[in-house]
Amino acid sequence: MDIEIAHLTYRYKEKEKLILDDINMQIAGGEWILISGCSGSGKTTLAYAIAGILYHQQMGVYQGHVRIDEQAIEKTPLYWISDAIGFVQQNADDQFCALNVADELAFGLENKCTDPDEIKKRIADALKITGAESLYSRQLFELSGGEKQKVAIASILALQPSILILDEPTSNLDLESTHAIFEVLKNLQKSMNLTVIIIEHKVHFFEDLFNRCIHIENGKIIFDGAIEESPFYKVHLKTKFLHPGEKNNNTELILSIHDWSYENGNGFRLEIEELEIQHGEILALMGANGSGKTTFFKTITGMVHTQQGQMNFNGERVEQLTAPQIGLVFQNADDQIFMNTVQDEVTYGLKNFHMDDAFHKEKAQELFDHYGLIHKLNANPHQLSYGEKKRLNLISALVFSPSLLLLDEIFIGQDVYQMDYILGKLKFLRENGMTIITAIHDPALMKRMADRILFLEDGKMRFCLPLQEAVIWWQVNGYGEYLPEKDSGL
Repeated sequence: MDIEIAHLTYRYKEKEKLILDDINMQIAGGEWILISGCSGSGKTTLAYAIAGILYHQQMGVYQGHVRIDEQAIEKTPLYWISDAIGFVQQNADDQFCALNVADELAFGLENKCTDPDEIKKRIADALKITGAESLYSRQLFELSGGEKQKVAIASILALQPSILILDEPTSNLDLESTHAIFEVLKNLQKSMNLTVIIIEHKVHFFEDLFNRCIHIENGKIIFDGAIEESPFYKVHLKTKFLHPGEKNNNTELILSIHDWSYENGNGFRLEIEELEIQHGEILALMGANGSGKTTFFKTITGMVHTQQGQMNFNGERVEQLTAPQIGLVFQNADDQIFMNTVQDEVTYGLKNFHMDDAFHKEKAQELFDHYGLIHKLNANPHQLSYGEKKRLNLISALVFSPSLLLLDEIFIGQDVYQMDYILGKLKFLRENGMTIITAIHDPALMKRMADRILFLEDGKMRFCLPLQEAVIWWQVNGYGEYLPEKDSGL
């Protein structure tokens, strides 16, 4: 199926800034293209337009048209579009309709009145392709962000669309799963005449699959050509962190945990026998999807309660840590956004803690400016791009100046320039005494930011070691996918 986009212009409200500005492009049936661009440039909105979501949600102002094989999307029922186009959204929760994996995978097929035997076959094939067989009997709310993303991709593949749109499909995935999805796409390219559109910042990672790249900035197409000539292809993170041995020598403990354990009642158990964290260091929390990284954050913040264990914060025994002494940025940006404007999202917390004084208000404005949201203070947070939402989450945490900052996949949805800026900011915060624990998957980021690595596997803490010692441990024990040399090319 061919795709034609002509003079597509879109804004969320009259007189607001254009999100898409006179977009013109053609995609031939069976073509594979990668769409890149800075966070907030309009990439996801363009995907919504192609998938028909933009026109059928009855909001916004648009001109121009999108055609699929001469069929005008804006005049076409969603049921026809859903037969032709499969759209895997950046936030998997946004597309789930059921409570468990089995029902989610069957939902679309059952709505299309697919034969039961065919449903079983398609689900089995989709699970095998995505490496998600072990998730079939699980509840969706139990899954990690990466596991949810696997299920989201499998549920769309089971529908066998002619056009597949993937909005940052690797953003929540661990390295093994990322490579698995890459192999999935490679197999699809060989075996099916499928049109594939992928939105990604990791241009290098996909150069063997995609010859053509379209780059968008401020709602305009500024590049349409070979991927190796695209704007993000030669961009690398520039921030250089101090060698771990050169950072401040403060050995005072901020956090210590002893005999820490949590069970969720469904066979998963988190166990940390002994962990000590110093003031002014950055820990990279690493491990496969489902290894317990997010659960660890939830236990120390009291969001879930451990069955046993002791925690000390600044030398005093505590049951849990809360704001303003600690800042937490969730993996799913939407989970901690609930106000109607960007500015209210940050000031709400300050008011709750009676910290809405002139000093903190001025600090909030500085953070808005530094993280590129100063011109969106009156915007609805849910209209932000996913990367912008994550930066808003970070501002909401940093405005309190917490002693300990927990970041769950903070780099999801960020372009390379924002990654570079956030890395520099984390370095600055560390040098000024803040302790940071950040859950990440990318060895390239780990190499640039971490003083120590906290490595979880199947709920157990395998080690907490300085960067170089962690690399040696992985080398000796055959965990090659975690080595910096295997990074994504950022």
